[in-house]
Amino acid sequence: MMAAMDLLDVMRKRLEEAGIADVFTTMPDGRRYPESVTLAFGIPDRKTVYYDGTTTSPMRVTVIVKRLSEFNAMATAQEAEAVLKSSPLDSENGSYDLDSVETTDPQPLPWDESGRYVWAFDVYIDTRKDFF
Repeated sequence: MMAAMDLLDVMRKRLEEAGIADVFTTMPDGRRYPESVTLAFGIPDRKTVYYDGTTTSPMRVTVIVKRLSEFNAMATAQEAEAVLKSSPLDSENGSYDLDSVETTDPQPLPWDESGRYVWAFDVYIDTRKDFF
């Protein structure tokens, strides 16, 4: 039986190891966590199957950083982007083989009505599975 994909858990662990606190894989309660980092899968791209049976699956993970200060939102987003771009994001349970990781630059999002500042960026990840 194949293990559940642990990509978001691996990403959360790398951010926490870098000292970034309150990292979640679902949007947390804003009253309980006024500042947080959320990791969420975006709409997946189409997987590619090659003649040798190898399958590549491109994925997008959006990282959303919410802070009370705009400077802290920007700084934490930049730090998180640097961590995820440079840290090993290999599966810890063997559920995927990492092929490549690319990130976009963090950008502000002007939609948070709670008075918090939100910065976000995307992480594009290609995973590979060899069947033969």
